[in-house]
Amino acid sequence: MHTLTIRAFLLVFALALAGPIFAQPPSSSAMSIHVLSLEQAINRSLGVGEEITLAKGEVHSAEGNEEVAFSGFLPQISATGNYTLTLKSQYSGLSTLPDTGVAGALANIFKNFPFGKKNQWTLGLNASENIFTGGRLTAMQDAAKAHKHSADIDLTAAQTQLVLSMTQSYYDAILADTIVKISRDALEQAQKVYELTNLAYQVGEKAEFDALTAKVARDNQIPVVIQSEDSRAQAYYRLKQLLNYSIDDSLQLTTPIVDSQARFAMTSDTATEKRSSVIQAGLNIDASNAQVRIAESAHWPQISVSSSYAPVAYPNNFLPNWSDWYTNWTAALNVSIPIYTGGNISGNVDMAEAAVEQANARMEQAREAAAMDSRTSLDALHSAEATLRSTASTASEAKRAYDIASVRYAQGISTEVELNDSRIQEEQARENSAHAVRNYQVARAKLSLLKDLPVNPATSSTTLTPTANNSSSAMQRAPTGQ
Repeated sequence: MHTLTIRAFLLVFALALAGPIFAQPPSSSAMSIHVLSLEQAINRSLGVGEEITLAKGEVHSAEGNEEVAFSGFLPQISATGNYTLTLKSQYSGLSTLPDTGVAGALANIFKNFPFGKKNQWTLGLNASENIFTGGRLTAMQDAAKAHKHSADIDLTAAQTQLVLSMTQSYYDAILADTIVKISRDALEQAQKVYELTNLAYQVGEKAEFDALTAKVARDNQIPVVIQSEDSRAQAYYRLKQLLNYSIDDSLQLTTPIVDSQARFAMTSDTATEKRSSVIQAGLNIDASNAQVRIAESAHWPQISVSSSYAPVAYPNNFLPNWSDWYTNWTAALNVSIPIYTGGNISGNVDMAEAAVEQANARMEQAREAAAMDSRTSLDALHSAEATLRSTASTASEAKRAYDIASVRYAQGISTEVELNDSRIQEEQARENSAHAVRNYQVARAKLSLLKDLPVNPATSSTTLTPTANNSSSAMQRAPTGQ
């Protein structure tokens, strides 16, 4: 029954607005005009939003971290090459020794040695493989996987948050258009009342007090119009910022605020353990536990094998011949055992364990915040539904009351104060109806996206703070009660 009532009111509200959605009027200096539905605006923001680019960068970084962690299980192979030109050496005299006798024999011994050789070529092919690391590599891989999963959740959360922010800003802009129209209608009504009252005063049918009261009521409405137009400009600036449009561009919004979007049709899972922030907190615990294992692995021996193949050549000419090369090839078993580190290892373990304690505390905070956010989001939707039902007929009733007050005033059986009070009540009722529709649509959108939203999103409240029209209307109403 409630759903039918709400749908009926949305239809009535759409008919009351009659005509296209009020869009920001294009200025003469506008670079271009963009016609956008809500779905088009959401799709564009997802494609150009800096938040999405940053989140994708985090995912890319996490993927690289996974590759680095896995590389420790694989052999590490590298190649080197080096050429040395000897300009002058303490062994240069060996080449000037006689070819006979003892000196000749000594020169023959050293001719294949590198001493004093002008050209030296060294190549190298090195390989190493970890045999035992005390669980360090496995822990590093587990931590990398947890970070990657967390980055994926961050990306989804950023996209979901942007969808909600765009929806809020889009509806805020449409609401601002509606408030501007309401305030202009009220100014037009006040202007007509002033013209009639002033004419009656000039012919002696009304007192000067009535003419002054009508003029003051008209003039008080002018700042309300100015403030509503400024609020509308600010709403469109925020929308253009999310869309990455120039501030001078003009927007025409085609989705009526009363339309129900298909992407928001289903209510999201509000279970605490399903919330993205809670899942991320659990992944943070997994990563912190992996860091403890990494720190503890330093207590164990680190065992690896390595081999180095390094041919060398000392040619008389610049480029060596095949026969000039000599081979050096070694293989090694490397064992590193910590004996005394001065508390370095235990200190690292203590810091890692402290991080686990903090991660567990953050998990509890995330659970509590998620439960609170789910409850407040449900309450916000129920409140918006109740407000929507309560304002379903108020605007039309206020319009009827103003029409009656206008007739009574024209016939001289009521005062200008009564007419002005009716006008303010009609303006307030129309504003309340517009706010109720906007708040219901935004609350509905948030609840459908709740599972993937971060617990503490940096966004505005789902309930829009009343604009200057509301407070100004209240200020105008106050004197009538004195």
